[in-house]
Amino acid sequence: MGYPRETRLTPASDTVYSYSHRSMTGPYARAAGNYTRYGDVFDLLSASDDRFVVFGSGEGLKLDFDPKELPALPAGWVRDYFFYADGFEKDLDFYAAHAFTVEPLPRHSLLPYPYPEGRDYPADAEHLGYRLEYNTRARSERLPPSLRYQYPSPH
Repeated sequence: MGYPRETRLTPASDTVYSYSHRSMTGPYARAAGNYTRYGDVFDLLSASDDRFVVFGSGEGLKLDFDPKELPALPAGWVRDYFFYADGFEKDLDFYAAHAFTVEPLPRHSLLPYPYPEGRDYPADAEHLGYRLEYNTRARSERLPPSLRYQYPSPH
């Protein structure tokens, strides 16, 4: 958790982040609502469905895998890894529907957003179970105590 120290290189698109130097504060507010609990969330990542890992600014997801089973590369080759994320982003935009709350959660469908009255999603049995099991970390809409990055002093 926290905001990693950012270092912009040349060109500026070559930005690197130091995850060993993090600030627990930063200039970001969070939407009010229930975020995904800490811990193993692999079940939420294994399929493209309407069960998401919900996290806010300064939070992240760590993915580990063992590449030993991949085939060896020819001499001089390098391997790149891609992470395909199938999800949604909600920001605190004044013009967005329900911009300041986590819910209503988005979904993969042709339903208009926000959802019409009388629709069960995400209160149907399957999604209610997901929300009760995973989205148990409540956050208020309060601003953080400081709107500045405060990195620990290097020793």
